Order: sequence, then C-alpha cells, then structure tokens
Amino acid sequence: MEIRNLDSKVAMNELVRQGYHHTGDYGIILNASAVNTDFFKLGQPYRALDGRIILVQRGTMDVEIDLVRRLLREGDIALVPPDALMLIESASSDCAVSAVVFRQMPQVQATVESFVVSGDSVAFARVNLYLTMIFDQFDRNPVFTDIIVHFYDALILDMFSLRHEEPLSRSGAFMQRFLKLLAKEGRTKHPVNFYADRLCVSPNHMSTLVRGESGLTVLQWINRALLREAKVLLHHTSLPISEVADTLGFATPSFFIHFFHQQTGCTPFQYRKQLLR
Repeated sequence: MEIRNLDSKVAMNELVRQGYHHTGDYGIILNASAVNTDFFKLGQPYRALDGRIILVQRGTMDVEIDLVRRLLREGDIALVPPDALMLIESASSDCAVSAVVFRQMPQVQATVESFVVSGDSVAFARVNLYLTMIFDQFDRNPVFTDIIVHFYDALILDMFSLRHEEPLSRSGAFMQRFLKLLAKEGRTKHPVNFYADRLCVSPNHMSTLVRGESGLTVLQWINRALLREAKVLLHHTSLPISEVADTLGFATPSFFIHFFHQQTGCTPFQYRKQLLR
C-alpha cells in the first residue's frame, strides 16, 4: 500500500516548482504563502512522515497536529515530529511561513512531541539564521552533506532549549498521553477499553478525565482520529473503498461507509470525488 504522504522526497518534487529550495536528499527549506499552493489543501489531513520546523513570518495559521488544535501567529515557531498527523484548518490571506523539513530526529530526542515557541523574537531570529545557513551551505557546496546534516541536528537540538511550557495539571497530562496514543493507534484501535488499558485507568475514570479536560467524550476523540485517518487514505491513496475499510479495522465496507457518512454527511465515494474537482 503506497500512501501519498508529505515526506521530503514528495515535497521536493511537488513544491520546488512553487519556488521552494531543496537541500539535497536530506530535507527542504521553503518560504511561501501557506494558501498559495495546491499541495496543502485546507481541511485535508495528511501524514507528515518527516519532521518539520515551521516559522510563521506573517499572518496566522490554524493547524491541528496529532489532534491538538493550535493557532500559530506571526513570530511563532512550531516543531512537528516525524509521523505526525497534520491538518491546516485555515490561514489568513497574508499568511507566510518558512520551514525546514528533516529526515530524522537526533537520537537523544527521537520520541519528541510537537510544541510551539511563542513571543521570543531572539529565538525566532536565531532559527531564521539556521535556515539561512543551511540553504547557503547547500547552494555553495552541496557535496558536503555532512555539514548540512549537522546544521539540521544543531537546529533541532537548539529548539529544545527554547521549550518553555507551563506544568500540566493531572488531567492535562493524562489528556496529552491519551492524544499521543490515539494519534499513534487511532487508525485501527477503536474500543475505549483499549486506551483505558494502555493508560492503566478504568474506562469510567478515563471518560471523566477526558471529558473534563476537553469537553468531548473518549468515543468522540476516537471517531475524530479515525475520520482523520480515513481522509488521509481517501485523499493520498487510490485504494478501493473496501481496502480503506479493511485498513482502518472495519468489519465490512458497509460499516465504514455508514461511519463516514455519519461523521461527514457524505459517503467515501462522494468525498473522494469532491477532492478531484
């Protein structure tokens, strides 16, 4: 099964024509308006196989990263780890971003979660400088890829020194763990009990924590994750609907079609057809 995900090779092939600069076989740097490319469809989720650091140069961008909604503003820096489930809900008409896409995390930070650094102009300027150095190095002498790799690693490690997050409440910390597990397992694991067992709590206690923290039930979150995965497969693969249903763990295609229609108001066939317009 081949999924059309936004890994760096795909991005290099499809985005370089938009004026983006690729840095060899390791990653890319881009500077563009988030709404001026056909590759990023608003409201359409995708799997970002590679990681990325995003700098919002201008405007705002409403994104969802592993089911967590974030409003990125001018001056914000976001780190998105490899294999994240991403969705761009909207972007202001003047939105412009710079980003670097990287193949892997430094080993010491291999299991990092996404985070955002806001309101630090010094940090923003420093990360911008890293991007400039990476591209300048490639432009000057692309043969020395080891130097570029070390620039990437230094940039990512430097990002962690900028991370300043308020301590989470007990329910907030649990919610974070739940969403991380859901982003990883949501494609095929649908029962509430699965997540309760993995998080070592009873289903009732889990429901209380999740609803109290988010206002949504555990099942609503599971359905949300499952719908995101369904849209990824419908958009980024040519799999028959029956195979999409099987990939997502539905007993029959009719169960999947009923679920999708219940969640979106259209069938998977209709959704896929809309994307081709």
